[in-house]
Amino acid sequence: MSTLQPDIAAFDHAQRMTIDLMRTVVDNLEVGMSESDVVELAMSQAGAFGFSDWFAKPEVRFNGAKSVFHRPSSSVVLKKGTLVEIDLAPSTENAFGDYGTGLCFGVDEEPAIVTEAREACRAICGFASRFKTVGELFVFAESWANNHRVSLGGARSVGHMVPLCEGLFATAWPKTARAAVFLRRCQVHFLNPRRVIGIYALSPRVVMDGKAMCFEEMVYIEGDEKRILGRNSIEEVGTL
Repeated sequence: MSTLQPDIAAFDHAQRMTIDLMRTVVDNLEVGMSESDVVELAMSQAGAFGFSDWFAKPEVRFNGAKSVFHRPSSSVVLKKGTLVEIDLAPSTENAFGDYGTGLCFGVDEEPAIVTEAREACRAICGFASRFKTVGELFVFAESWANNHRVSLGGARSVGHMVPLCEGLFATAWPKTARAAVFLRRCQVHFLNPRRVIGIYALSPRVVMDGKAMCFEEMVYIEGDEKRILGRNSIEEVGTL
């Protein structure tokens, strides 16, 4: 692999550290913890991995909660068989990670929704290229879901562009970058005609049998260069 330019390398490093942080959080899940407890665990551990702020606060959902805008609960607690979805996006002074994972707590056999969500993320990461438009990524994700007899739950976007820490985005980082990704031109939605160039956080959220699950990865594309940031190969997508 070629050497990444410094600003992209910073995001690659941040994503690797985010995955390490996620591993620590998952390894410390315990029966009786609430969604809010898991959020606090992630926030308390982030500094040990070199993070000083958050691009977005940790998101934790139990039991396949379908709402995208979900407030962590202090009353719903973890028990064997609980579906757990965690999204971490901690930041450094010039980059951030954005990684999501899912699991079924305390069981050996992974339920279908977790498997399908992982494969959906792996598929869209593999499909992304400089020859595709951002809108085509959404169409692909929706088609993939339909072919696998699941859905995207009516989602209008399956990810967002990742702004680099430069120009206007360097002011009040990472808050400016967070605000920017909500702009329509930064969303991975059906009508976005831009070519897939730069870094994108891809997160197709799969809905199956009334439950939802999502894995998230960051993809970098520039010319003939394509990387799954924080990973050594696409086979690692969705794994801890």
